[in-house]
Amino acid sequence: MIKTQTQTPVAADQSLAVVQDFVADHLGNLVGVGHPCRMITALRSTWVIPLVLTSPGYGAVGVVGVVTVDDELGYIVGWTPVDEIRANAERLSHERETELAAAFQALRTTNSPEGHG
Repeated sequence: MIKTQTQTPVAADQSLAVVQDFVADHLGNLVGVGHPCRMITALRSTWVIPLVLTSPGYGAVGVVGVVTVDDELGYIVGWTPVDEIRANAERLSHERETELAAAFQALRTTNSPEGHG
């Protein structure tokens, strides 16, 4: 009998760390990561991590893309193109412009010395 060595799958938190580095390098601080979901295909198993537009005072605005991490190797193997992520973020920001501005203003008021009255 031939015994093959199998690699321990990458945990969800490890895949998140890889994607957080990707976000920091390519997208900046207004895009965060959502909860990873495991995806099994005929060829591989991966973690799919949603990329979420966030806004101060509002929180998560919506999903703007995804990144997939190979769960055996721990490498990014797929992602929504960065220009599409940025376009999706711009679209969501525009669609919710009034809500986002109000939430940000409320946050500024709450955090200002006058707001602690």
